[in-house]
Amino acid sequence: MGLDSVELVMSIEDKFGIQIEDSEAEKIRTVQDFADIVFSRIITNPTDKCLTQIVFYRIRKVLRNLSSTEKEIRPDTKISELLTQTQLKEKWSLLKTELGLELPNLVALDFNPELGSHVKIFGIKTIKRTTPVSKGTIRQLVDWTISLNRDKFIDVEKISSKYEIERIICGITEDRIGVPISEIELHHSFTNDLGVD
Repeated sequence: MGLDSVELVMSIEDKFGIQIEDSEAEKIRTVQDFADIVFSRIITNPTDKCLTQIVFYRIRKVLRNLSSTEKEIRPDTKISELLTQTQLKEKWSLLKTELGLELPNLVALDFNPELGSHVKIFGIKTIKRTTPVSKGTIRQLVDWTISLNRDKFIDVEKISSKYEIERIICGITEDRIGVPISEIELHHSFTNDLGVD
């Protein structure tokens, strides 16, 4: 386990007020493994609120106003179906302002899909470009938004589901490791997929 991993574990321990034994920390391979360990340590307080539903309705309301579309906005609707490439920069900024929330940062491929998915140096594929945020779905946008705004939406003293733990861990991973939130999925390996040593 490298120093980045140790720092990530310590950040998660601090956030949830728990202790993860070294032997357990060494077994954490994926984001989901981390969430499972944290979930097993804390007592959840189930509530009737559905965080994803609340955030979805907020995003949908603002998107309806911004995109002026009659198209039904569903969780599986792609962001690119609602905001054209030419509208994206301006409308994304307005979406952030109207919601009053952090959203994932747009990347070069959002504005120019003709760019290769990898940066090449001397003809050798070296660096994979970040996946375009606009290719994500509204469901993914909801997840990313909750992770980025976890302190506004989730009270760690009143965790009500494993989902909330997963969103907090993804958000902290983005902060500590620097991997964009849109690139972090629960099945990702910290070392192989996210580059954590």
